[in-house]
This record gives sequence, C-alpha cells and structure tokens, in this order.
Amino acid sequence: MKITYYGTGAGESWPGVFCQCSLCREARRLGGKNIRTRSQALINDDLLLDLPPDNQLHSLYYGLDLSRVKTLLFTHSHSDHCYPEDLEFLRQPFSHTHDGVLDIYGNETVAQRIQAALGTLGSQEDRFAYHTVPCHQAFFTTAGYTVVPLRARHAGNERCLFYWISRDGKQVLYAHDTGRFWPDCLETLGTLPGKLSLVSLDCTSQKHRDGAYHMGLADAAEQKAELLALGLADGDTVWVVNHFSHNGGWLHEEIAREAEKLGFHTAYDGMCLAF
Repeated sequence: MKITYYGTGAGESWPGVFCQCSLCREARRLGGKNIRTRSQALINDDLLLDLPPDNQLHSLYYGLDLSRVKTLLFTHSHSDHCYPEDLEFLRQPFSHTHDGVLDIYGNETVAQRIQAALGTLGSQEDRFAYHTVPCHQAFFTTAGYTVVPLRARHAGNERCLFYWISRDGKQVLYAHDTGRFWPDCLETLGTLPGKLSLVSLDCTSQKHRDGAYHMGLADAAEQKAELLALGLADGDTVWVVNHFSHNGGWLHEEIAREAEKLGFHTAYDGMCLAF
C-alpha cells in the first residue's frame, strides 16, 4: 500500500491566507516543504480522505488524479476538509471521463453540507452516492477496502470521524482533527485484526500541548506509546505526524527534527510513503 499526502496544513493553510505573522512570512520566503495546503490524503490511487478547497491545486502541482478515485471518506464538515461544491464537477458536462459512481462516506453534518450545496445526496446521474456511517462498525467500500470509522475528539457539535483502513493485510490508522483517543476507540481498535502498519496522527499544535481538540507533538508521542503498550502497533509500524498550523510555532525543518527524535515522519505536501 501507499499513502500520498496532498495537503498537510490546518484550516488557514500555511502561509495563512490573510496572515503576515513571522512564521507565515518565513514560510513564503523559504517555500518548499513549508508551504502547506488544506488537508487531503490518498490511499493507493483510489481511496481519498477529505475533499478540501485545494483539489485543483493538488491535481496541478502534485498529480492527484481524481478520475481514479472510487471512494471518498470525509472526516468532518469543517471547510478545510469538506468543500462539497467540487462534487458538482463530476456531472455532465463538466466531466466526460469519470466511470461509475463515486461512493462517499461521512457523518450527518457532511450530508447536510452536500445537500445544501448541490441539492442532492447523489444518484447515478450525479455520479456520486452519499452514505452516512455509524462509528465503530466495519463497512466495505467498492474498492475492496475494509473501513472502520472511529469517533474523533474534536468539535462538540458534530460527530467527527477518523478511520481505520485495511486491505491486503495492511492496516492504516488516519487520525486527524482529533485529540487523544477516546477509550471506546481504543476498545474498538483492539477488536480489529492485525497490527497497525501505518499510523498518521494529528500534530496541529506542534510544540504546544492540546489533546482535547487537536494534538501537539507531545500528545502524539503519548498516543503512540499507548497504541504500542496496548499491542495495537509494533516495531514495524510506520509513524507519521501531519496537519500543522502556523500557531504551532515550528517551520518544517524544526518540526521534522523534533519528530524524528520520537520516531515520526513529518508529512509535507506531496509526500508519498509505501509500506
């Protein structure tokens, strides 16, 4: 399996859209891995995590081929993860090449946003179909993955999700826009087969602690230790931190240096890991 990170920033992106703080100015000057767009990742070539406002940018600069995506998983409805207006362009006459129907999974609030934006939750003609999913129950996607949505510790007015994804004996835990895991999430993970092959953890707050809404690096390290102690991961697990805000205080080189000490890869826009 492989995972490609197309967007690794928080809601304001980095540099922030309206921001001229010292970290945003320095990111503009340095460029490269310090430029972070809104959150999106792809498993293999056909399972997409989130649909932010930067889809076209990810296509142009990093080669994201949305025509190959069979399944889209939404984590929650915040605008840096959910830009449903782009689903309009699956339809004729905007797209002539998309085959079949895109299966989309997420919570009730995402469904409301899609309905408000497009007036539909999908049909054969729309070329997408929306499925509201419960927490902590497995379902199978059309692309042959087993997916378990888990309850994120994030916005209190929405049932935010993160995902356990399995295929061909590999298991991915993609856990962003969440604080430290709820006990019932750990219980559910304990019932699932296999060790985690790759764990991608939130690090929005970077050098600052959070744990209740997002994570900082120290929170992510403690979450890693808990997963190892519970036997859910092992020495072969690949660890990644991702989803960074300029409020966290570190540019890419700094967060990468500190994260490496704790056994983490630091995601950047366009990074691809095979495992």
